[in-house]
Amino acid sequence: MKNANNYFLIKYQLSIITVSLSLWVYLLGLDYIKPTNIEWLHSGDLSIYQIGWNFFKNDIWRFPLGSNPNYGIYYQGSVVFSDSIPLFAIFFKIFNKFLPNSFQYFSLWILLSVYLQLFFSFKIIHKISGNLRFSLISSLFFCISTIFLNRSGFHLALSGQWIILSAFYIELNQIKNRTFYRNLNISLSVLIHFYFTIILVLFYIFQNSYNLFKKEVRLKFFITELFITFIIVVFLMYIIGYFTINLDDSLGWGYGIYNFNLNSFFNPLGANNFGNFNWSLFFPVQEFQNSEYEGFSYLGITGILFLSLFILNLFYKNYLIFYSSQKLLFISTLFIILAASNEINFGKHNIFSIPLNDYIYLALSTFRASGRLIWPVYYLIFIFGIIFVFRFFKNKNPSLIIFILLLFQVVDLYPGLTNYKLGSQYLSVSQDDRIKNEIWNNLSNNFDEIRLLEPENNSRIFNRMSKYFLTEQFKKTDIAYIARVNRESLVQEKYNLVKNFNEKNLNIFNKTIFISNNNNYVRNLHYLYGENLNYYYVDRLWLISDTEIKTKNALTKKKSPERYVIDLDKYNLIDFRNENKKAIGFGWNNLDIKAGNYMEGYSSTLIFVAKGKNCQKESLISFQIEKYYKDLLMPIKLTLIINKNKKKDFNLDNINNNIILKFNCKLNAINTIDINVKNPQSLYDLRRGLSRVKKSIILNTMIIDQ
Repeated sequence: MKNANNYFLIKYQLSIITVSLSLWVYLLGLDYIKPTNIEWLHSGDLSIYQIGWNFFKNDIWRFPLGSNPNYGIYYQGSVVFSDSIPLFAIFFKIFNKFLPNSFQYFSLWILLSVYLQLFFSFKIIHKISGNLRFSLISSLFFCISTIFLNRSGFHLALSGQWIILSAFYIELNQIKNRTFYRNLNISLSVLIHFYFTIILVLFYIFQNSYNLFKKEVRLKFFITELFITFIIVVFLMYIIGYFTINLDDSLGWGYGIYNFNLNSFFNPLGANNFGNFNWSLFFPVQEFQNSEYEGFSYLGITGILFLSLFILNLFYKNYLIFYSSQKLLFISTLFIILAASNEINFGKHNIFSIPLNDYIYLALSTFRASGRLIWPVYYLIFIFGIIFVFRFFKNKNPSLIIFILLLFQVVDLYPGLTNYKLGSQYLSVSQDDRIKNEIWNNLSNNFDEIRLLEPENNSRIFNRMSKYFLTEQFKKTDIAYIARVNRESLVQEKYNLVKNFNEKNLNIFNKTIFISNNNNYVRNLHYLYGENLNYYYVDRLWLISDTEIKTKNALTKKKSPERYVIDLDKYNLIDFRNENKKAIGFGWNNLDIKAGNYMEGYSSTLIFVAKGKNCQKESLISFQIEKYYKDLLMPIKLTLIINKNKKKDFNLDNINNNIILKFNCKLNAINTIDINVKNPQSLYDLRRGLSRVKKSIILNTMIIDQ
């Protein structure tokens, strides 16, 4: 009898493998399942995972193990923050010498996720029902789950939702070493994606809290188990590289924005790289607010039936499995509350908002995309609904009933399923703005680093160049998009670059090519460095280097940026509140169309050429300046330097100030006006936010009187 059971288990295991391989090919197509094919990893966030892996595998081994400082240079990142699935990244880096440059493991990850999604759902249903055929059919609901397929299209690490199912399976087994398996499961989640860690830790905290309330466990046990889990998680996070940035840098904006809408179970509005679509054949798309696509969790027509049965389970104990009705209600309610956040919305209507203390909001910002916390409830609905069907129709061929319900589900989800066919979900992003000129070819052979003139995480330039990075082999870059960065290091690098530019430092261009899409910024650089640098304008991007760039056929044609000339015979007022006159120097940023330039960091520069009949005579130059933080009581301490000659120190006390200086405009010569600030402040300095950008003054106008 035992041999017969083993035979049937092997038979159904082979069925699971067959289904997994079939769905894998359906999702990716025969070309994209190849580990050497990276063509599908260039749209949206997909490129981030592969680029992060490329820089990681080509780097030396470091500690923490997931450290990836070359991708982002001064961001202090790791493979954790490029969502490159640390478990696979670290494992495959061991074999880097044997891997081709174009190797990717994400297709293998999708296969593993599909298989384990089927495996654990099968094990859960079989553990309760004991019916192999019923369990196999039921497991198909989980591999066509909308939340699973949705993430497999653009957020690959989060397609590992089998780890939530494995947590349920652990709870279902009455084993003495359950705590060990719980912590093992949580440890595995740390190596995949931290949102899974949050979900699992909350799941176990909610369970034990209920048990503590019911006096089923002692407080000492609750605290001890939580402490052990905390130590394990923190230790692993340290080893992998979660703490390469400061703790407060891990906090992000978005709680109350990326949340769960109360209509999400019934709203078939899905999204992919190519846009929005309706998952359902039977139900219309509904409206939602904000960015609640993170809470997408459409159940499907059969899932909605299961939701009704799930609610019935709260009242009919005969159909419950490993939880009492009160415990099930307690856990599900807490997840729904956290997923919905403090902004409770139904459709486009905000039912009510809950004001949060700043410190509470700060803590909740750890899981800013709170809509993802609905996933355990989503899967519990299907598990309990399926078991309800089995027990209710136990003597009436439950396998046939669940198969019919599966057919209804597939028919309803058919419009959505067609958007995940043969890799089509990865390739629909327009390529019109990609770089195409031959000058880009093999630049990494001549330059070790490729950088931005204006450092920024997730710049528009990165979005345009992401596909390019898949094939080049630069050693370092700051043209990156990373989920979390060292905010202080990022802004300090911006200020250091401005300092180096003003000092005409050529060393920063050694084996480095800079990229910019800002004509004004490049023009300012040309004023300072002149022909010591080479400037190329191709594909609507500037390339700046200290060596000439050769293409396959010849030297690439260089281009000099246009000068910014102030014709004092025609006008003498430069209004920085005019959108077209925003940047004539370094170290400035824009507020909005009506406001002027605000100064970033400790030093900013105005660079221009003046002309006019009386331009060589001594003139007066006046600035209309105001404080950035108008409620800041301390004076702003300024030093103005005109053409490298110090003119005057100022204390900016009032909201609006006019500063007037004598000035020789130097006909047709390059003029520089440096403004240094001793005490700029950031929101972080003022304890008002997490931004480290240091601000001091707003420059509204500059007037030159002859």
